[in-house]
Amino acid sequence: MPFKLPISTEPGDYDTNFNSNVWQRAAEIICKRHRLSYSHLRRSPIGENIIFLVDDTLIIKIYAPVRDQYRREKAALEFAATASLSIETPQVRHSGELEGWKYLVMTQLSGLPMKEVWPELASSEQLDMASQLGMVMKELHAHAAPADGALNRDWHGFVERQARESVERQRACNANPEWLESLPEFLAARLEMLPADFEPVLLHGDVHFGNLLVRKTEGKWRITGLFDFADSFCGFREYDFVAPGVLMVQGRRELQRAMLRAYGYEEADLDPGLRRRLMLLTVLYECSDLRKYALRLAPDAINLTLEELESAIWTFA
Repeated sequence: MPFKLPISTEPGDYDTNFNSNVWQRAAEIICKRHRLSYSHLRRSPIGENIIFLVDDTLIIKIYAPVRDQYRREKAALEFAATASLSIETPQVRHSGELEGWKYLVMTQLSGLPMKEVWPELASSEQLDMASQLGMVMKELHAHAAPADGALNRDWHGFVERQARESVERQRACNANPEWLESLPEFLAARLEMLPADFEPVLLHGDVHFGNLLVRKTEGKWRITGLFDFADSFCGFREYDFVAPGVLMVQGRRELQRAMLRAYGYEEADLDPGLRRRLMLLTVLYECSDLRKYALRLAPDAINLTLEELESAIWTFA
């Protein structure tokens, strides 16, 4: 029977075909094309893109045509490979296209997912991990961002678009009606808090438990790897605190302070102004879902005002 990948022009098409058996055959063809021998080729149960594990050495990632994640991740990984980071990032081994579907073949990083380790860590160990995370992000941001290419998405245009679409984005996530009513005024009062001129950095865009790897060395857990750069682009450095802020250390004052201080913020910088900027960026985040973030705090947090939600999520100030 001839091999044929599904045609995907709308997000709904991708969702419909996401679990199709055809992807196994696609991964086999990619391996044959690049002469990759393997004992086991298995689909990863996680990820919004189609991911296969080639033994324990390589990753095949097939990207949805309706998004631009292929170009972003490829460019970000190539940039990270030149940055001399103290942690590992995947190395691109091959890239290509199969019937309109772009793919990357990358190295598979060693280590344990942080999400498996975090709940068992003592408070002091979690503080140390938060500090390590701040230092990792500082390292990533220390290098001048690429001047052009797939990662340059026009930061100011991105902010304007996210602000313009914020009400409908949150409405689609079943947000509190009070938030929907308050958002236009909230944004109008705060957008000027973001600097007009700044030195852009490479933003990972999705730093959280699932994309960080750790390893125990000499009795101490250390962050050793960061992957999934598919949401990367260049912009204002504080944007990168949103994902860990709402998915890892939400509402936890000391962990937030440890992350921010390790990044380089002075005590005087941890003020309500920074908190307001981070809440603004939380609203502007590419996949912002205020209801989900509130529920991570407590079931009744969905009834807070926007200002109360800000103070509940960002507690460092």
